[in-house]
Amino acid sequence: MALDFAQHLNAAQLRAVTAPDGPVLVIAAAGTGKTRTLTHRVAWLALEKGIDPRRMLLLTFTNRAAREMLERAAHLIGGEVGGMWGGTFHHAANRMLRRHAALLGYGPDYTILDEDDSTRLLKACIAELGLKDKKFPKAEVLGAVFGLAANRGADVGETVRAHFEGHAVDLDGVLKVHALYGQRKRGLNAMDFDDLLVNGLRLLQEHEDVAALYQERMQHVLVDEYQDTNRLQSGFVDRIAAKHGNLLAVGDDFQSIYSWRGAEVRNILSFEQRHPGA
Repeated sequence: MALDFAQHLNAAQLRAVTAPDGPVLVIAAAGTGKTRTLTHRVAWLALEKGIDPRRMLLLTFTNRAAREMLERAAHLIGGEVGGMWGGTFHHAANRMLRRHAALLGYGPDYTILDEDDSTRLLKACIAELGLKDKKFPKAEVLGAVFGLAANRGADVGETVRAHFEGHAVDLDGVLKVHALYGQRKRGLNAMDFDDLLVNGLRLLQEHEDVAALYQERMQHVLVDEYQDTNRLQSGFVDRIAAKHGNLLAVGDDFQSIYSWRGAEVRNILSFEQRHPGA
């Protein structure tokens, strides 16, 4: 199937779509056609470079955005992206963990706790420890603080102390809740959303054979909204792209919206340092 890329794209989009192999950072402001550029990049790799879509990994932040990009790419290519890995970071990590969870001490049938599930379990931990009073932080607050520490790859104790600095909060009690929450999740063979990212990266860092399997398969890695990646997500991407080095990241350092979830805009600012020759 022939596709006239120059006819479909403006000069800047075409430059990004046809960029050579290796690390590529595309800074694109709102309304400049980021989705169009990413989907045409997939088509370019498949149609012009002969890359099997099953050897591409396309990552973004919402299921809706992932579906839209995969549908657009399929339309451009001709419907041949069925085996392509596309979705959110959590989705990709979950796919890997379902196959290799035993290496981290989980059963392959582990349960994923949504936000409501996590809050209920945290409430149960607070009650079990006898910490339920008006001055103790609510489960929703603790869940947010624990999640921030996880996504930043930061020490829980330091994050808790910084968050509650100046407030009369039982910090030791908060840390006891965190420890019990982890134990209860393990006992239930369950992970929350943060655990998917934490354990997905752990899997790649601690098990070289598993990392090598996905590094070999994912010949090209494409990331949307790169400015919203946190330390876990950027580490996950860098690890998978380590062998082939073909990482294309699209983002806008003025549009980061997930700082409350640990997003670090410096992932864009340090991209060329971490990927020489980008």
